Amino acid sequence: MTTLDGALTHALLLEVDPDGRLSRLELTTAAGLLTLHPEDHATKLHGNVATSDGMRHLSVAWSPEHALQIEGRPLASAVAARRLAARIAVGEGVRVPVVVIDTTLLPRSAVAHVERIAEHRWLFERDGVVEQFTLDGDGVPIGLADALDWPLEN
Repeated sequence: MTTLDGALTHALLLEVDPDGRLSRLELTTAAGLLTLHPEDHATKLHGNVATSDGMRHLSVAWSPEHALQIEGRPLASAVAARRLAARIAVGEGVRVPVVVIDTTLLPRSAVAHVERIAEHRWLFERDGVVEQFTLDGDGVPIGLADALDWPLEN
């Protein structure tokens, strides 16, 4: 959750399985509420977006190789980087299919160039948009404003 001058800008729930793959997303912004989850065979993401214009059902292509990107928020990319670290060496880059969520909360398919700049430093580039971040030892982006970290279970 992020606040700007005391006002909520967004709330994000991002659940992943033990392998770091998306299992559920809930994102609330001024535009509305988006929910997404992979279907049983992981070939599509299904969900809904609720806005002041009503409810819209969503379906977008998905696979175990896909990553999720939320424009302006590096957390979903950091989750992907942590999973990709096992196959991308420092100094290497790969193309990765991604589902992008922008400010309208409507997901779209794209391809991102993902590069591991240093052991914990990553670059994601897609459609001219560049996202760079450094992960801490737990795989969380360093330098998130007002970030708090606590375990869900002890």
